Amino acid sequence: MSKETPAHHLPVSHPPKRLWQKLSSIIAKGSFGLAGIGVVVTLIYGGDVEADIKAALGATTFICFAIGVVCQTMGGTSIPCLKPAPKKLDD
Repeated sequence: MSKETPAHHLPVSHPPKRLWQKLSSIIAKGSFGLAGIGVVVTLIYGGDVEADIKAALGATTFICFAIGVVCQTMGGTSIPCLKPAPKKLDD
């Protein structure tokens, strides 16, 4: 049996997170927090309000959660640098 590490077990070098990825992660955490607050508010005041207000609270909670999922995915993805290399002019 070989002592070499298989290719699928080698460490992968990920580029550092860019500013927009960091901001996206922060927005995701805030959005998840707002969705949690929305669930609590809906549970507390759900019986005291009309059905259309309850539906609006549920929709807002769902949108906050969905935005959190998308932003967390964007912030956690390893994105390569797609900037083109500068052209070298022949003298």
